[in-house]
Formats: sequence, structure tokens, C-alpha cells
Amino acid sequence: MKIILVSHGKLAKGMKNTVEMIAGNQDNLEAYEAYKNGTSDDSFIGDIKNSLDKVGDQKAVIITDVLGGSVNNEMTQLLKDHQNLTVLTGMNLPLVITLVTTADSGLTQESIEEAINEGQKGVLSINKLMTEDDDEGDLL
Repeated sequence: MKIILVSHGKLAKGMKNTVEMIAGNQDNLEAYEAYKNGTSDDSFIGDIKNSLDKVGDQKAVIITDVLGGSVNNEMTQLLKDHQNLTVLTGMNLPLVITLVTTADSGLTQESIEEAINEGQKGVLSINKLMTEDDDEGDLL
């Protein structure tokens, strides 16, 4: 399974770097910077299309940075021509690591939902957690 990270600026490449620092080199993980200099350079789209064409009938996941952003909108257009493609948005480290570490077992709707859940669990207010713990008498 191919996992492709795409973001405005350097987020995707930074995410790939961090994932590989934690989980080791990932041959199935690619990252693309879109509009990295604030200009509308859309050459990344052709590169991603080529990558998807090489995957053939295998499943692929594209993860974008933000719902409704130009990158997400461009990647959503690829769904028309790639039946085995899943597009996710809201890129974060727990989401990407979960997908990378389960990629060998194949992409299922269940594994996608698990990855999304892990990503959502990773978004917390530490202030609120500390307040809740203080209320219970337990300090972190």
C-alpha cells in the first residue's frame, strides 16, 4: 500500500521525516510540498499522478493537511480516476504512524477508521487534562 502525504509548504516532508525517525525508513511513504514558495506551482499533482499510476491496482492513501484547502481539493479530484484511492485530511503524527505501521496488513475500512481514531485521540488540551487531574487530586 502506498501512503502519500501532501501539504501546503513543508508539513508533509517534515511529517515523513518524523515518521521515519520513529518507525524507520518507509519505502511506501512519499511526501509532496505544494505551493512551497507561496506560488501556485502545481507540478506536485503530476508527480502524484505518476506515483499512483505506478501503484496500479494496489490500494493507496493520500493524506492532506486541511479539509477544503487547495491541496485537499486537488487530491479529491484524483478519486475519479483511481478506484483504489482513499483521501484523508487532517494530517497528524498518530494518524500517519498508525497507517504506516499497519500498511503491510492491507488497507481496509476498519484499518482506516482505526487510524482516524488514533489521529483524533492525539488532539487534546493538556491544560484541560491537568485541570481534571487537579480536581481529582492527582498531579501529573
